[in-house]
Amino acid sequence: MKKLTACLTACFLVAAQVVPFNVSAADTNQDHNYADAFSKSIMFYEANWCGSGQENNRFKWRSACHENDGKDVGLDLTGGFHDAGDHVKFGITEAYSASTLGWAYYEFKDTFKEKGQDKYMLNILKHFTDYFLKCHTDKDTFYYQCGNGDTDHSYWGPPETQPTSRPTMFKATPGTPASDVCGSTAAALALMYINYKDIDANYANKCLTAAEELYNLGKNYKGLSQAQSYYTSSDYWDDLAWGAVWLYSATNDNSYMSDADSFLQSKNVNQYYDFNWTHCWDNVLGGVLVRRCEIGNNTDMYKKLVEKNINDWRNSIKTTPGGLKWREDWGTLRYSEAEAMMAAVYYKDTNDPDALDLAKGQVDYALGSNPANMSYEVGFGSNYPKFPHHRAASGRDETKGEKKTQPEKHILYGALVGGPNQNDVYTESIDDYQHSEVAIDYNAGFVGALAGISKYYGQGQSAEKINDPDVRDNGSVTPLKGDLNNDGVVNVLDLILFKRYLKGDTTLKVNTAVMDMNGDGNINVLDLIQLKKMLTK
Repeated sequence: MKKLTACLTACFLVAAQVVPFNVSAADTNQDHNYADAFSKSIMFYEANWCGSGQENNRFKWRSACHENDGKDVGLDLTGGFHDAGDHVKFGITEAYSASTLGWAYYEFKDTFKEKGQDKYMLNILKHFTDYFLKCHTDKDTFYYQCGNGDTDHSYWGPPETQPTSRPTMFKATPGTPASDVCGSTAAALALMYINYKDIDANYANKCLTAAEELYNLGKNYKGLSQAQSYYTSSDYWDDLAWGAVWLYSATNDNSYMSDADSFLQSKNVNQYYDFNWTHCWDNVLGGVLVRRCEIGNNTDMYKKLVEKNINDWRNSIKTTPGGLKWREDWGTLRYSEAEAMMAAVYYKDTNDPDALDLAKGQVDYALGSNPANMSYEVGFGSNYPKFPHHRAASGRDETKGEKKTQPEKHILYGALVGGPNQNDVYTESIDDYQHSEVAIDYNAGFVGALAGISKYYGQGQSAEKINDPDVRDNGSVTPLKGDLNNDGVVNVLDLILFKRYLKGDTTLKVNTAVMDMNGDGNINVLDLIQLKKMLTK
């Protein structure tokens, strides 16, 4: 993470490379293996896992770290996730990321399950909420930052061997309010109740109780959180409304809906409101408006506001020559992908084709349909960033004489980098953190966008097996029915191979384990018919 007010240094590394690109706009109709991109985008969070519990981590190079968090205040505040390429746990991005990922799971649960990602997503969400429960020591207290950003940034090396101190910096109390953090954390915990109540009712109820208490703390004692100027929150009405809509969803208590509408009025949201930002850590209003379209009364007004927002993003927001909706230079892809998530959810609710078109276009750009033909998701495709700004993936320890500019030891699968500038140019430099850093808030909307696009365009796709000695077998890559040539996609090529197989072509090399389409124990023309039906859906 970095100070939002800091200026990007003018001099990059001598070895920095500007990614070449063709000036012509990219082919936005190009399709990708969305299921693979989706799987990897979730996997990224395991690289930023803090505390213990890494025995199931798919990144072999990660192990227990920062196991003394909270000891300076006599507490166990271990857990949660490192913010970005650093190791601080900031309250506002922790809450935003957990709530946005929980929202993605809520909206696209069927896709998470179909693509074998539900167990990974729930494990990540629970690691977030376990941490929140530890930080919520009583109804009027919530600790929300572990680690000093200034001290943390003086160290470049793996989190497991970090020697710098990690003080417990801030807590929300009636005397030191943090309504923004409390509101968004309440949303994350309420969503965990909704997503987890059929799995572990006792744990889900703990999350709901904590959500209600934190919401009341934020509502009754209003004020903004602190974050050493790294994340300077602009207001808290959106966060309180975010907490309220999800508490209403969890409890059906109309007082939460009344609160949500009251908070929106305090933010001057009305039928003439013009919201041309998007869902992000400093403004979760986008998520509130989309959710408000789905629940309560007067949904038409909120639908008009979301439609206005989507139209602005399609037609008015600055667009790069290659088609990227460019909202801000620092971490620009986090905004375009969060907007893609908003649009995908809105399409699910309304079947508005413009919303889906916007979502797919921005996802495709991030995955490689851009002038540079570059995927901005690390480890996806063949051309992706090789120097993401991330201490753990770098693996270089400057306390031992290594340099961060040396080739990175590990591939940071699934991480979404900040992205190119407004001319579609991306500089391969670990020090250009404005564009090369990754973060838990960057990936949160990206996961949701990919879940939506996988739902609508990823039929017949599956995650590819990662052949990397640094990665444990993730167990999520199961044989995909109908994928005879094992390319991760079921399409007309598999249909042709199936026909040749039934005609007795002995030269074929096909995966017969995926050919019993109807599960009757035989491979015959009935399975071919089933495959045809699958491809024509």
